[in-house]
Amino acid sequence: MNRESYQLANEIRTELGAHGDCLADCPSDVEMKRYENNVLKEIRKEKQTKKKAFRRAAAAACAALMLTAGSAVFGDEVHAAIKQIGWSIGSALGISGDLSEYKEVVNIPVADKGYVITLQEAVVSDEKLVINYTLQREDGQPMEEYLTPDGTLYINGKHFTGGSGGSAGFLDEEQKVLGAVADYHLTGTDVDFSQENEYRIVFKQLGFQDGIKGKWEFAFRADGADLIADTKRTAIEKEFELPDGVKVTLKELASNDLEQRISYDISGATNYILMIKAVDECGNQVEFGVRSQNQKSGYMQNEEVIDDGRLSAEAKSVTMTLYAVKLPESDGRISDDYVQVGEAFELKL
Repeated sequence: MNRESYQLANEIRTELGAHGDCLADCPSDVEMKRYENNVLKEIRKEKQTKKKAFRRAAAAACAALMLTAGSAVFGDEVHAAIKQIGWSIGSALGISGDLSEYKEVVNIPVADKGYVITLQEAVVSDEKLVINYTLQREDGQPMEEYLTPDGTLYINGKHFTGGSGGSAGFLDEEQKVLGAVADYHLTGTDVDFSQENEYRIVFKQLGFQDGIKGKWEFAFRADGADLIADTKRTAIEKEFELPDGVKVTLKELASNDLEQRISYDISGATNYILMIKAVDECGNQVEFGVRSQNQKSGYMQNEEVIDDGRLSAEAKSVTMTLYAVKLPESDGRISDDYVQVGEAFELKL
């Protein structure tokens, strides 16, 4: 867990009473949100490291990504060293589902400070935006490190401050093209994602520490109407009690070509992170991890989709088991010692 998360965790613990009652000088909602987002980000980072969420493309895979030498025009200049890339968002996510009917092909390159970012594609779903993009040097030389862009999202002109995640890796053996995918969890907004909205993403730095300052700005319009309409939803309505007494109600399983998620309500703040293990009647085993949560609700996402593992669309039932692990209190390390909460249950699909 990063230093900021650990520091906030210590502040939160020292400002709670002996029975967990909140004192008048408890951290603000903004600090709590920062803490929750950092914890969830660290959990996802550890899972991605273990599961190799982003699979580096080998030479043969690069051919499949249509990596071809060519030139790109930026203003009035032509940079012959820049490679034209057709890299679909499905390939970026590592899923076989056909997203062609739902994606917005942007394919816009922007150059600054000797680097070119090309926003490739975007997909909007219910309370979610996923983009994939590439980074190259204008002179075509290799990059020695991951200079992952740090982006800010605006929706219809308003700054979005919610959670986000993603992964990155080089698409070629020469390390000249860095590919990245980012997903923004757009919960708690008043935006209707089934309608067309304007999205603007501004990158002001490449790399997180002592990064390269610049400005790479992209704007596009997209809607999630078709993907939302094609989402299969199955009600769950199962209630569980966590070890700290907080009630969790699993609300719904939603599945489409982009993702599979389980939404839930919680009765209050909790020191536990949730996880669900599921196996369908076809034998597919998947794991749902928390992607977004506040003190009232949240959702878990199928973490196996990135490795093309999902609950089968042909399955008639799935068995689910809820687990929970307590947030770190002393050393800042997130434990893998999840404990089962309640009994496993079968959900008819």
